[in-house]
Amino acid sequence: DQQGDGDNHHARPRPPRNHQPIRTPAARPRRAPLSMPRRYLKRVLPQRHTVREQWFLRPFRALLHDPALWALHRRNVLRATTVGIVAAFVPFPGQTALAGVLAVYFRCNVPVALLVSMLSNPVTIGPMYYGAYRLGLLLLGRPPVGDSPELELDGIWSQWDDILVPLLLGCAIMATLIALAARWLLNWLWVTSTRREMNQRAAARRR
Repeated sequence: DQQGDGDNHHARPRPPRNHQPIRTPAARPRRAPLSMPRRYLKRVLPQRHTVREQWFLRPFRALLHDPALWALHRRNVLRATTVGIVAAFVPFPGQTALAGVLAVYFRCNVPVALLVSMLSNPVTIGPMYYGAYRLGLLLLGRPPVGDSPELELDGIWSQWDDILVPLLLGCAIMATLIALAARWLLNWLWVTSTRREMNQRAAARRR
């Protein structure tokens, strides 16, 4: 009996039936630090709530919850840059609104597209469109409007045709070339800076 009492004395007490083990909260995984391009973009881009309140995005509020419209990964930013450049070279008012709508349609970063569309602004709009107009004239083999003797006989509608067609053609060519160049340059800078930062982190861990 004494031996049995000793065994019972050293036995572990049973937990009650409704007892639930206490679970310690798992440690949250550490987020990887943002790369240099992402850190820079987060500093210069407009805030999300500011973008949501733009009048041209109000009809798309139900779609603005899509994470792709705010993601800052490389391919998304490259796509948004292309959208912004194309919108900037549309020779009509509302380039920023057009960039926002196109960014929603193509599911790319809306703030990046809006920022890039500001390439067309009161300072640059004159040289941009005049250069596009001259390029269109060169490709079509036409003389400028002021040097064409036929314009006085054709009237104002012919003048609009002689201006608008080369302008649209030049804008399309310039938008394509600049978008391709910007996409290549931005992709090269992004990949280069990311690789350099990864090499620096690896070297710091080896120390």
